Amino acid sequence: MIQTNIKIKSNFSGIKAKSPELRQKTVNYVASELLRKSDPYVPFDTGMLRDSGISHSVPAQGKLIWRTPYAKNQWHNGRANGLRGRKWAFRAWADYKKIILANANQILSGKVQV
Repeated sequence: MIQTNIKIKSNFSGIKAKSPELRQKTVNYVASELLRKSDPYVPFDTGMLRDSGISHSVPAQGKLIWRTPYAKNQWHNGRANGLRGRKWAFRAWADYKKIILANANQILSGKVQV
């Protein structure tokens, strides 16, 4: 089975968390939120590809993973159908990056409870 790992890198080095726990909550939030926002972008036939993102991702480690026999092919060569199509996480990140990072800053500062 081919595994496709999608990595989105954000630079939090300039942002100081009030505690390591807040930093961890922020990493988990960013990954979970991107996984959620990616859902309408993931190619859909049976739902197996979409569901593999939910079952194989590890948001607490900042890892989003879609693991199916055809995930890599869909990532690079998938056909578009509305929002759904190739490089779904990158496109979702482009559309929601500002909102996700604004909320992440609120979590890092301790202003919002997660």
